[in-house]
Amino acid sequence: MKSIECKGRVFFGVLALSALMIAPLVGCQVTRNGQTLPSPYYLDDDIQYHPSGTEFQYQQEVDRMNAINAERAAAANGQY
Repeated sequence: MKSIECKGRVFFGVLALSALMIAPLVGCQVTRNGQTLPSPYYLDDDIQYHPSGTEFQYQQEVDRMNAINAERAAAANGQY
């Protein structure tokens, strides 16, 4: 009976030890300080920088339409 208990303890000991050895290699998603981190290697990722721009995304289109309207108005007044 003691050998069965001993084998069970050894089995669970080896199982626990292998789980502790494998755990750092697994990239689990965690939340730290309100930030979701995709893997334990997030510090090694490249930083993506997006420069701030104008809030209005279509300013070039509006400028082009204003230029076209100004050309049409100038042509209609005979200034063109």
